[in-house]
Order: sequence, then C-alpha cells, then structure tokens
Amino acid sequence: MSKWKYTEKDVTPEEIDESLKAVKSACFGCETHSSDCSIAKAAGDVAALKDEENIPVKDQIHAQIAGALAGATFPIATPDDLIAAFPDGANTTCRVGDLKMTAGEAGTLLKPSDFPFKSATDVADVIVSRAGL
Repeated sequence: MSKWKYTEKDVTPEEIDESLKAVKSACFGCETHSSDCSIAKAAGDVAALKDEENIPVKDQIHAQIAGALAGATFPIATPDDLIAAFPDGANTTCRVGDLKMTAGEAGTLLKPSDFPFKSATDVADVIVSRAGL
C-alpha cells in the first residue's frame, strides 16, 4: 500500500487510479506542460504513488528535491539563498516511507565549496550523495 506524502494516509491502488483520473480530467489540455502548473504537479504526485514501490528511495528523494526547486532562479550562490528557494524554506520536507528530510536538515550536508549551484538537479545530486541514500 502507498502512503500519500502530504497527510501520511495509506492509499490503495484503486484510490490512486481514481484520483489520477479525477486530476487528469481537470487538465486544460495545454500543448506544453510546466512544473509551474498545479494540475500537472498534482498529476505527477499521484502518478508517482503508482510506481513508488519500484523506484529506489534515493531516486524518489532526488526527484522531490529537484521538484521543490523547480521554480527557483539559478545560479544560487549562498546557503541562505538556497533555503529561501524552497517553497516552505527550511521546513520544506521530502518524505519516502519512514524517511523524512527537511531542507534545513539537508542544508547541513552542504559545504561552502558546493556553491554556486547551477540547477535543481545539481542540488539534489549533492544532497542525495552526501545523505548516503
């Protein structure tokens, strides 16, 4: 059974399919999709539940970090600027199963020499590597 990361509710595969259908029915059918679109983000979050048991934890955390920074402006030159780039600052939380990491906790894994970061993927690469996932 999968767990909805926002509320920790256990959800069945049937609930996932129904929710995904409902979210997709709200789509406006734009020609291009953007990570800034809340409908696309919701569909991605729900769809990720279908495959989460087959995706390694490190890849799920990596995707959550990169996704959280999707709207950030790069390069990011300082730790304070990086924390400010997360949607909920230091309290932004990535969660897979029992593993939970806030942006503040992840920031302790970074070194001054890591900056500037050129992309969200670069940030996720360093954090996941240093976290030993």
